[in-house]
Amino acid sequence: NFGERRPTDAEGGLVPNQPSVIVLHETVMSLGDTLRFFQTPHPRDADQASYHLLLDRRGMAYRLVPDAKRAFGSGWSAWGDGSIRHRPLSSPLAGGSINNVALHLSLESPADGRGDDDAHSGYSRAQYERLAEHVLIWQLRWGIPMRRITTHAAVDRSHSRRDPRSFRWERFDRAWLQAASSCGISAEGPYGLDAMPQI
Repeated sequence: NFGERRPTDAEGGLVPNQPSVIVLHETVMSLGDTLRFFQTPHPRDADQASYHLLLDRRGMAYRLVPDAKRAFGSGWSAWGDGSIRHRPLSSPLAGGSINNVALHLSLESPADGRGDDDAHSGYSRAQYERLAEHVLIWQLRWGIPMRRITTHAAVDRSHSRRDPRSFRWERFDRAWLQAASSCGISAEGPYGLDAMPQI
């Protein structure tokens, strides 16, 4: 359920293949069901899905796909200059995707968020704290500015994804400031909250 970050597009042209955007998701199912799904091979392209990291309700991180590999977190998707087409125009699946340049992190949904309702009770404090820490690590490792952190709902071109539902940017902001402060990183500049688009 993952692949290589490809250096070329469907026509053989060179394309970006290093992480440059962080996409936030939620599982919409239990932790156990999510892990089982990702441990099951899915040979059909349409069935493939994966994240780089998954945070459970206690904030424990599960590594699912190495950062250097391409996780299948956002199918038909776009984000500024990050959408890349890997199939020829003649293919019914020719729409572009940001997976080649995306890092995908998912939050385990609360019990009342398992399904397709518009909202739920939200994510735990531990999830926001670990999320902020992992986002900061990725920012520093890959040089990703705060303005390139987004949600699955924002990049999905099918308009069928709404995750992470009930996500609170202000809670993430507070957790990020705490994590940045503990590392001696300023809240100003390319990594800081002043560069954060509130979606």
